Amino acid sequence: MRSIFQFIGKALISCCLLILTFNTALAQRPKVGLVLSGGGAKGISHIGVLQAIDSAGLKIDYVTGTSMGSVIGALYSIGYSGKQIEEIAYKLDWDAILSNKPNFPDISIDEKDEYGKYSVELGIKDFKPHIGTGLIESEELWLTLNDLFLPVYNIKDFSKFNIPFKCIATDLSDGKAIVLSDGEIVKAVRSSMAIPSVFTAIDHSSTKLVDGGIIRNFPVSDIKEMGADIVIGVNLFTGLPDISKLNNVLDVFYQITQYRDAEDLVKEKKLCNLIIEPPVEKYSAGSFEATDSIMRIGKAMGNLYYPYFKHLADSLNKRYPINYNPNGRLPKTESIVIDEISFDGIKKTSMSLLLDKIQIKPGHSYTASQINKGFRKAYSSRYYDNVHYELKPTTNGHANMVCKVKESPLTQLKLGLSYHSYSGAAILVNLTTRNLLLDKSRTMVKLAAGEYIRFMVEHKQAFGPKANNYLNLSYRIENLPLNIYQGSQQNSLYNVNYNQFDLNYTRVFGTNWSLAAGIKHQRNKFKPDVTGSLNVDGNMNNYYTYLKSEAKTTDRRLYPTSGYEFTALAGMVFNRKAEITINTVEGPAIDTSEIINGKPEYYRFMLNYSRYHSLGSKFVFLYNLQVGVTLNSQDFIFDNFYLGGVQDISDRQIVFVGLNEGQITTTSLTSALVGLQYNLSGNLFLTGKANTGMYNFSTPTNIYDEDEMRWINGFSLGLGYNLGVLPMEFTAMYSPEIGAFYSHVKIGFLF
Repeated sequence: MRSIFQFIGKALISCCLLILTFNTALAQRPKVGLVLSGGGAKGISHIGVLQAIDSAGLKIDYVTGTSMGSVIGALYSIGYSGKQIEEIAYKLDWDAILSNKPNFPDISIDEKDEYGKYSVELGIKDFKPHIGTGLIESEELWLTLNDLFLPVYNIKDFSKFNIPFKCIATDLSDGKAIVLSDGEIVKAVRSSMAIPSVFTAIDHSSTKLVDGGIIRNFPVSDIKEMGADIVIGVNLFTGLPDISKLNNVLDVFYQITQYRDAEDLVKEKKLCNLIIEPPVEKYSAGSFEATDSIMRIGKAMGNLYYPYFKHLADSLNKRYPINYNPNGRLPKTESIVIDEISFDGIKKTSMSLLLDKIQIKPGHSYTASQINKGFRKAYSSRYYDNVHYELKPTTNGHANMVCKVKESPLTQLKLGLSYHSYSGAAILVNLTTRNLLLDKSRTMVKLAAGEYIRFMVEHKQAFGPKANNYLNLSYRIENLPLNIYQGSQQNSLYNVNYNQFDLNYTRVFGTNWSLAAGIKHQRNKFKPDVTGSLNVDGNMNNYYTYLKSEAKTTDRRLYPTSGYEFTALAGMVFNRKAEITINTVEGPAIDTSEIINGKPEYYRFMLNYSRYHSLGSKFVFLYNLQVGVTLNSQDFIFDNFYLGGVQDISDRQIVFVGLNEGQITTTSLTSALVGLQYNLSGNLFLTGKANTGMYNFSTPTNIYDEDEMRWINGFSLGLGYNLGVLPMEFTAMYSPEIGAFYSHVKIGFLF
């Protein structure tokens, strides 16, 4: 094999020397062109070839590329070295780039409550479902490209880059190739990689552009037209892959784009002086998880062809001496002064809302990171399918910003399925509309329809210069069971109908922290469903004024690997009124309303803190602290905290593994939990937890009563599968004090 490559190398060098001799007579340095084909994740192998070219000191005069080849080729053209592009490839969050949703940490805490809780989210526009030209808008891709190409924000002619550049897209109207050589480099690269029905098509003049790989995945003819005398081509397409290797939607649609290109490839390859074909056949267009392996293959190919690159560079430099350093070619642009801001695409949302979110003011200087932070915040408001920007240079270091907006339908229908051991099966329906009553508002109706009914309608109104102040009004109805236990035995089951009006003012600080003050009117109606020896029947209503602080910095909603969740709630329950009767098997019903009516207010305090620490790529250590205390209460069961369960279902629940929901009711408790989460593979997780708690340490007569205090412990082992549209979790648990094993199942999402 080595002798074959040596023979090929000598033959190629001989051809190049003939070209050199010809051009010597013309006193002209031969131009070297580099062509990078598309290939999705396989395009990462291009980087190793670039590094070998840099190491050899070979000056590239022209670059063309398609799809992933256009991304890497454009970065190289503007001045990034092969080494710098490798660093970029490892830093990129491919999951975020290939996602159609904001990153969970970027979602403002006022939107986190409903984000990622449904199997289907469908925009409604003009009373019809709204379906775009592709599955993925990829806000993160736009912003990442904006960041990477900021150094050439002021260059709109690609021939003026450090290395002249062109990329290929396909005209969606007639299927012809469009050669992009000027305009916005970010838009050009994004167009070249818009795989049909995967990434959305890009508007261009009066048409739309999609992936250039459909028509010309290996654009050698274009680099010849630019003036290249010697052409080095890196081709990743060696034929249509076996159908068994198509594992995801990206693979399938990428396969479709290759049908026509298979014919064009033969013609284009004949125009190359050197063709490099990295052996990446076993990888697919979507194999971004194999970045390390693909990068190694690219470097191996670079090392293999390094002697050719070196000999060519030395030969050229000997005949046509030049000063060339592959490093340090990138223009130095760290920040830009924004002179003016304009908007393109705003129709139903307000300019002031977008300005409130991006927090960019004319006359001030911003880095790409600062600009992107504002646009991520705007995107995370859920008002936009996509919102990015273009910079139009004015004077040196200055630019006008054009905000490119693609608004989301203001109304969204969300659907989900739910099964929970405690609340049973349900269908989740959510109808959310924005700006229904006033600008910068969210009105939401949601329903869980199943064995038990849960319903909520809410209106949230933002105001203030940063749109981070909210007035919230909601009405909630819940019909949930309450099991009454004696140890491990269930004595009775109550059907509890709960409804609540809530009015509060909330201030959001940054993205992850909020502070709220409000008042609720609450009404409980309770009736035995499965009777025991002592049964309480009646209703109770009260007012509850409260302060609430909430923070959430976790990296994702389910199975987080970093960050924390914090909730602190303190309030006063007052003006309680009740109609309560106690029914016994041995006598008449007893009216006991006096245990509530006329009694003074009582106070309720809750705190919940969870933290997650990554221990390498597989393990996550987690811990949780909880406190719940009522002071001056009458120890009435429907005022108490409910201890038990794996997930948080109701307002006064304290999650405690080892117990079923509400297995212990108490006026006071504190608990601590530690756990270890292990990623078995992909989205499959195994989680072990152990918690201990102290309850009944505070009674109506004593803030701390050692005689009444009790200890409880619990352990659990859970297997979870984070299937995005229908997550599942199965848990086995045990409490030595209760002396019983329990199983717990959650499928889908919680209300």
